[in-house]
Amino acid sequence: MLGAILISTILLADPIFGLTTFGIFGLSGSNADEANYTLPEPGVCGVNLADRILGGTKTAINAYPWAALLIAKPIFSSKVMYACGGSLISDRFVLTAAHCFREVPSWIRITKVRLGEWDIESEEDCDEEENCADKAVDIDVGSHVVHKDYDSDNIHYDMALIKLAKPVTFTEYISPVCLPLAEEFRNRQDSGKTFTAVGWGTTEKGQDEPGVYGSRYKLEVDLPGVDLETCRANYPNVLDSEMCAGGEEGKDSCQGDSGGGLVAAEKDGYWYQFGVVSWGYGCGTNGVPGIYARVGSFIEWIQKNMK
Repeated sequence: MLGAILISTILLADPIFGLTTFGIFGLSGSNADEANYTLPEPGVCGVNLADRILGGTKTAINAYPWAALLIAKPIFSSKVMYACGGSLISDRFVLTAAHCFREVPSWIRITKVRLGEWDIESEEDCDEEENCADKAVDIDVGSHVVHKDYDSDNIHYDMALIKLAKPVTFTEYISPVCLPLAEEFRNRQDSGKTFTAVGWGTTEKGQDEPGVYGSRYKLEVDLPGVDLETCRANYPNVLDSEMCAGGEEGKDSCQGDSGGGLVAAEKDGYWYQFGVVSWGYGCGTNGVPGIYARVGSFIEWIQKNMK
């Protein structure tokens, strides 16, 4: 993780292109805006059509189509800033971290969510084989909710849910990740499992040099799960509603996004989000994992707030 407590980077964008130079039930009632929404089924969610890129951390152009960027607007400038990451979990909701709202500098407001991004420096995203993606879309934030028990001192209950102002259309480049609704997924041991963190290195605080970013391309990094007993050797106050992953030198979710997803493919062939990038000591330090909010511990909270 970047920094000693909260991972931190903020990205400034060239206003010419609008791109960077560095959060269940059926509908009910007569008013759709007051109704609850549903989480998609596997096959609608969790579809990752891309092959892994061998020997590198840059993703394929259509990989991890749920990865989102939270766009912030500073009160003193028209420049675009990427404040955090997130994950699309339905056509209307994005899952992210509470600290992306509570710890963000007071001079910015998160106003939009970008979906379908790959290369944040290019208006049209094309890979080396000249395969080109659809244009990324920016959708207004309709509302957001932060977990009521979020603790900024210890970074517990680090979960937030964004409701988009309008539904998004699913494509090869924009589609939701599945959440671990089944008990077999929610109760599984973390140790021995490999997870993947995805993102561009965007976080909520800002580096010493505004405009500097981690990567222009979407990145992936595989991280081993760490059991809580082992994790508590470094973080004695870690809760059961949190999880730990990483601890291999040079590999950490600082190569992903603060608020972004920690995901894994399951036996059914679909991808599920198990963690939300939260905090940690250092970045890629041997023996020191990162901390993630455990998505399986917040399923009821997520469903309750999908309205």
